[in-house]
Amino acid sequence: MQRHLIIDLLGIQDKHVDIWHIEKTEKGYEIQLYTKQKQQKCPHCKARTKRIHAYRWQPVQAMLEVHQPVTIQLCKTRYLCTTCEKTFMEKLQFVDRYQRCTNQMQSTALVYAGTQSFTQAARHAGITTNRLIRMFDRQTIPTTKVLPKILSVDEFKGDAEGEKFQTVIVDAENSMIVDVLPDRKIDTIKAYLRSCDTSQVEVVVMDLSQAFKKAIRDVLGDPLIVADRFHYMRHVYWALDQVRREVQRSLSKKERIRMKRSKKLLWKSPKALDEEGKEKVQQIIAIDPRLKEAYELKNRLDHWFKTSDKKTVKKGMNVCIKAMETSTILAFERVAQMFKRWGKEILHSFIYPYSNGITEGINNTIKVLKRLSFGIRSFQRLHDKILWQQQVKQILQK
Repeated sequence: MQRHLIIDLLGIQDKHVDIWHIEKTEKGYEIQLYTKQKQQKCPHCKARTKRIHAYRWQPVQAMLEVHQPVTIQLCKTRYLCTTCEKTFMEKLQFVDRYQRCTNQMQSTALVYAGTQSFTQAARHAGITTNRLIRMFDRQTIPTTKVLPKILSVDEFKGDAEGEKFQTVIVDAENSMIVDVLPDRKIDTIKAYLRSCDTSQVEVVVMDLSQAFKKAIRDVLGDPLIVADRFHYMRHVYWALDQVRREVQRSLSKKERIRMKRSKKLLWKSPKALDEEGKEKVQQIIAIDPRLKEAYELKNRLDHWFKTSDKKTVKKGMNVCIKAMETSTILAFERVAQMFKRWGKEILHSFIYPYSNGITEGINNTIKVLKRLSFGIRSFQRLHDKILWQQQVKQILQK
């Protein structure tokens, strides 16, 4: 292998670095490098000098090819300033001071860390996990303080530094993570919003969190809030399932098993059932009048949700709320109260084409990242890993 090619593969751009000796072994390559005498700028007095004071050998780890590790013995030069008589070590582009691996190898390892766990990334890069974590922690991951026009706020289970849940702030228009907060407390969200430029924010998409709603209104005044469609409709299905479980407890063992296995069948829309499925549903809801009433309420709300538009949604919602309030089922009465509290935000979800779907997808990628790493205890490291993963994916997609 030609010498200039090895220099290029190692990512060495310092023109005064040359190869002294190279040897191919079973474990990879062993290369001795040295630096030629070159005029240097004294870091103390800024004077120019070429006076050599001493030499020092420094071991450096590198990667020449895939799975071809390189052990470099670098002969570095220490210079003497003839003006201030102080000595200093020459600066090199391909390896930083006090480092034991090349900058190219560090960059490769950090790219791996953007798509894998630290352990996997370190193994692929040929360095130790602790070294990669130290390199990663030295990075500064930039975040913007100018919040976007369409803001999405959601929580995810991060389990970092004693807090079970963390909060993710997302640019819903561009599917980008803006920032990650250490918890989901009102004061934390308020402090973050006050530290940012919120002049562009027009729409905020969220689930049915009173804490998020209060923080947004306290800081941003009265922005247009859109309730996520999935989050308010799942309360309807939860209410039906609560009735199913209550009925299930009063049945014999055989009937309990049958009722338990009927959950997905009851959740399906009647239009999605074949004749056999419809017959099974009729047999199940005939067991108890409460279950039949709950099933009919669920179907009414499901029909309203799927057939309404911005002109008919309000009238249909009021009819559904009245039906739930006059029912004998406490679970659906609570759903009616929820619809009243979030009525304005629910109506907005039919008028404006925004939802938390993008944010939920981002949360899934965060959960996968956390699972691959078997959890990340440090919030700052978790925060940086999430944002770094996003940056690496953007680079790789170009």
